[in-house]
Amino acid sequence: TGFEWQVASHMIHEGMLKEGLSVARAIHDRYDASLRNPYNEIECSDHYARAMASYGAFISICGFEYHGPKGYIAFAPRLTPENFKAPFIAAEGWGTFSQKRDADTQTEHLKLHWGKLTLKQMAFVIPEGKTAATVKVTVNGTSVKSSHSVTATKLVVTLAEPAVVETGQEVTIKIQ
Repeated sequence: TGFEWQVASHMIHEGMLKEGLSVARAIHDRYDASLRNPYNEIECSDHYARAMASYGAFISICGFEYHGPKGYIAFAPRLTPENFKAPFIAAEGWGTFSQKRDADTQTEHLKLHWGKLTLKQMAFVIPEGKTAATVKVTVNGTSVKSSHSVTATKLVVTLAEPAVVETGQEVTIKIQ
């Protein structure tokens, strides 16, 4: 299953969402809890680590990128980008990311549930044909200075000063 999960993850990452999810579904059906332990995908013996490659499919669906030392985090949801929510794990903490889109606004929201997260730069995907006229960033309700650039459909937001987000704090990016 490790190889199958890698193929599914790569398909999703390359935009073949339906095909990648079909592979994931086939693995899931094979290891259905009514048939056997769903947390024991057998490959080269019980509890073989390569089966944990299923996490790659999750990362691909989220379009998650992270570089702790650079303070960089990015999301590009490939499944329901107009109303998306998922957990994320960083070097020193974890939290949730959500994205909502309507006709003229896209809102990104990161909430840290445990630990800390240092942010200097964030990136998100905006719909084709849309531009980012204004981008407003708040950290725990306080507006912070930032700049932004757009290349193709990727919006990169750079904070004027690094922000350290701690347990219970939130970051909101409103794109219009």
